[in-house]
Amino acid sequence: MEEFAEHEILVGTYEEFVLGYKMVPHLKSSEGCDLVQSFTAKSHCGPVRSICTGSKYAISGGSDEICKIFDITKRAEHGTLMHHEGTVSCLATHSATSHLVTASDDNTITVVRMGSWQVEKTLYKHSAGVTALALHPTGKLAFSAGKDKKLITWNLVKARPAFITNIKGIAEFITVSPDGTRYAVGVHRRVDIYSIETAGVEYSIDIKARPNCLVFLNNDTVVVGGESSTAQMHSLIEKKMLRSWEVHTNRVRCMAMLGERMLVTASSSDNMIKIWNVSTDVTEEIACVASVDTTCRVTCLAIWHPGMRLGGKKRKKETAKEGSEVESPQKKVKLSEATEDKKVVETVTVEQEISTAGQKKIKKKKKPAKVPTDGPVEVAG
Repeated sequence: MEEFAEHEILVGTYEEFVLGYKMVPHLKSSEGCDLVQSFTAKSHCGPVRSICTGSKYAISGGSDEICKIFDITKRAEHGTLMHHEGTVSCLATHSATSHLVTASDDNTITVVRMGSWQVEKTLYKHSAGVTALALHPTGKLAFSAGKDKKLITWNLVKARPAFITNIKGIAEFITVSPDGTRYAVGVHRRVDIYSIETAGVEYSIDIKARPNCLVFLNNDTVVVGGESSTAQMHSLIEKKMLRSWEVHTNRVRCMAMLGERMLVTASSSDNMIKIWNVSTDVTEEIACVASVDTTCRVTCLAIWHPGMRLGGKKRKKETAKEGSEVESPQKKVKLSEATEDKKVVETVTVEQEISTAGQKKIKKKKKPAKVPTDGPVEVAG
C-alpha cells in the first residue's frame, strides 16, 4: 500500500462539496490503510455532478452550470469555466494532449485546452442533454450519449461525428477499455459491451437494476455496479459472470481503479468510500482494505496522483531533445561545401570530356590558356 501513499481520492457530493482523501498505510500491517481527509472545498451552488483529474488539476462540474478548476499541488482554486448554459453532466481529460472535454444538458460538447483554458471547439449534434461521455486512449475519438437516445462516435481530429447509433434508452455511462478495443454503455437495466472494430455488441450484462458505473480490471474483465448492494465481475472472453460480492448497503454510485488490483467504490446511500483488493482469480477472497464515512452523499469520484503532472515535463524534455537534434543539422554547411566541391570537380571532368570530344586545333589553342589553372587537362591531353 505504500506505492499509493501519494494518491488522492477526490469525490463530489450532493451537498456541494468536493472532498479529498489520502491513503495512509498501517504501520503494523502492510495490507491495510486509513483514508485521511486532505482537503474540503465548497465549490458549487448545487450538487456536484462530475469530477475528473489531469496534469496537476482537478476539475469539477455542477448543476450550477460552471466548472471549477483546482490546483492540487498548491491546494488552491485555480479558476472557473462558464462556457455551458446547463448542468455540466460529464467531464473527461486526455493528459497526453492536455485537453479537457466537457458535456452539458445544453446539448453541447466542448473541447478546452488545459493551461490556457481556452475553448477550442464546441460540438453540436445532440438534440437533447448529454448524459455520458468517454475518451479513447489515443485521444482521437470520443463517445457520447444523450437523452435523445443517440450514441455518437466523434472524430476529434476533424471535430465531426464519425457515426451515430440509435440505442434503446438513455445511457447512464460510457467506459472505454484500457487498450481501446471495447467500450461499455449502461442502458436501463443492462450493460452492452461494444467492439470498436465491428461497432456491434459483443456481450450484454443483465444486472436486473439500473447500472451506475463500470470499470475494466483488464482488457477482458469488467466490474459493474448499480442500484443494488452487490458488484458483479464478468469475463468478456468466457461471456459469463465470474463472481459477485456485497459492496454497499443499497447502491454502488461510482467506481474507479487504483493501480491494477485496488478497486475504489463509493455510495450515496451509506456515504462510504471503500477500497477493495480484487482479483480475477475466483479462489482468492476479495477483501476491504480501507473505508471511510464521508457524511455526504457521493455523486462522482476521481483519482489523482503526482505522476499525472510529470507528463508535461517529459514532453518538454523530449521537445528539448528534438530541438537539439534539429539544431545539429545546421552544421551541414561543410557537407554542402563538400558537395559544391564535388560539383566543381564534375564540371572539370565535363570540360575534359568536351576537350577530348573537340577538335585537336581547339585543344592547341586552349592549352596555353589552361596551363596555370587546369593541370589535369594537360595530363589528360
